Amino acid sequence: MSGIERIVLQELEDRPHTTAEIAELCDTSSDDVLLQLRHLNIRIKRLLGYKEDPITVSATGAWKADGIAGLLRLNAQIELEVVPKFLDPSSSTWRLDFFLLAVLVRTGHLLVQDEISAGSQDRGDLATLIARSLLTLCAENQRRPIRGYKRVHEAEYAVDGEVDWESLVLPDPDGFRLSRLELTRENPYNATLAAAVRVLIPEVADGDTQAQLKMLERALLPQPPPPSTFPALPQRHSAMQRAYDLARLVVEGLGLDLNGGTFTGPGFVLSTWAAWQSLCEELVRRALPDHQVVGQKRWILGYRGTDPVYTTPDVSPLRGETADFLLDAKYKTRAGRKANINSSDLYEALAFLQASETNHIALLYPSVRPAKDLPLGTWTAFDKVTVNGREIEGYEVQIQGISQRGGFERIVAGARRVLPPKAVI
Repeated sequence: MSGIERIVLQELEDRPHTTAEIAELCDTSSDDVLLQLRHLNIRIKRLLGYKEDPITVSATGAWKADGIAGLLRLNAQIELEVVPKFLDPSSSTWRLDFFLLAVLVRTGHLLVQDEISAGSQDRGDLATLIARSLLTLCAENQRRPIRGYKRVHEAEYAVDGEVDWESLVLPDPDGFRLSRLELTRENPYNATLAAAVRVLIPEVADGDTQAQLKMLERALLPQPPPPSTFPALPQRHSAMQRAYDLARLVVEGLGLDLNGGTFTGPGFVLSTWAAWQSLCEELVRRALPDHQVVGQKRWILGYRGTDPVYTTPDVSPLRGETADFLLDAKYKTRAGRKANINSSDLYEALAFLQASETNHIALLYPSVRPAKDLPLGTWTAFDKVTVNGREIEGYEVQIQGISQRGGFERIVAGARRVLPPKAVI
């Protein structure tokens, strides 16, 4: 086998005979493939804090991913591309949709770049999308590079700087000992950018993008090794914040380099339920600018002795200290089941309402219907339960195509049409 083969998994769907297929592609045994998968699962669990294996194998060799999505490296020859259940792998935009969500959940901000979208639709791999995003962000700020002062010690006969006076009498063979401040690009921030570029260069599939990465690498060098812990970017360089955040994400999440025959990182991966929760919170924050939108606010449900018992809905839009209504992000698919709110979600929602003394909560589910059946940005109410004057309403939200021009704004507009709930106003 030459080059890298890509195996596509749709989250929560069985992919038959995957073990045997990979074994044949790699000219190895099924046992070796299963051992490699075991190591991959260990790395993912360590990164995301999971207890159960995110990729499981049936007795017949079918593979299924649950709770993760992204680009995963199994070995030197095989990549696994895991598509979230709410995105369509046959769509030309699913990788862009995924990448936008990945940046949101890992950095806390959206990377909506129409020019990246327009230039990357057909490039076909996540590493190239990430690389083009980093190139665009750096190009936007090429006239405002991250620079700082560094004290340099050297010896020469031309005096330019602070002189060690002893060397005036007994100079070194190379000249007087000097110390001066220089404005330089050598710093941990540019070192992180350079490290991200080095990780991306061998991973991208597009030759033009790879050439641009090499040009950026030459512009950044020389740099020290990237720091083990990433320092906060100084406020004076805030224009480079998104580029720096993305570079950190690459260095942390795309650890695909070989180290003693094993891969040091799981690849570009995220927790799908966490991504959905982060997206819901951001959508509500944009849709309701007149509210203080708080994620994971703790409300007191009751007391165990004298200790409070808390409950935490995902999104609490506040006016002062009180909430007009609540929202909770749900990820369990409703595909193939009756369109109603299940009992566990219902009981949890009632606890949220009682604790917050609120009368309405919206449960938000990602739509798994094709975009042709449910357009982007549509919020569809599928069930409503009323208990003693309190309402629990379920919505499915279509986000396929969120990376399209104006896609995120269409979903926000859909939120504004249904929020705040009319029953509460």
